[in-house]
Amino acid sequence: MREFPSILLSEASVASKEAAAIVNSNISVVNYLRHSEVGDNELHPDALASYCVDYYYTTLQEEGLPAFIHKTKWDNDIIEIIQSALLALNATNHLEFFEKQMRRVKGFSKIKLAKFLQVDYGKDMANATLLDDQSYREITEDLRTLNANWLQNHPDTQIVSIEEMQDIIADFLSTDNEEE
Repeated sequence: MREFPSILLSEASVASKEAAAIVNSNISVVNYLRHSEVGDNELHPDALASYCVDYYYTTLQEEGLPAFIHKTKWDNDIIEIIQSALLALNATNHLEFFEKQMRRVKGFSKIKLAKFLQVDYGKDMANATLLDDQSYREITEDLRTLNANWLQNHPDTQIVSIEEMQDIIADFLSTDNEEE
């Protein structure tokens, strides 16, 4: 099994100096690789970590914590990736909030959690309300900026043109196919 060797960011995203553009550049590469049937275990682990953190943060902001819990089925691998990434990003306030949620979910009865995860989202509002925590809105750390800075300064990051990005990905995919 091979692992994609780098975190790829487009020159344009970095030149824009916009955190969202930088994070989205990484997301685009991860999505492309995943759609090309590259498994999560073959992605650069920190590119995947950044991707997961952004998914968590976006879902939290747009739909709330219960939606994130429901959508991810509170999968241990995803939770561990996000927890480790928040630590690596030095997002101390977000990490504190996330670990508080880990404790809350762990303290939730297995039966209640299973019921919440099994029914269509929005049908179990009693448990959704119990899982909701709006205190993240008080966090002043800009998680997207921390994520973008981490990506830009990561030792495995390559900042390349779109054409170079396509070539790197194509080379990886063609080498991957040759090994099969």
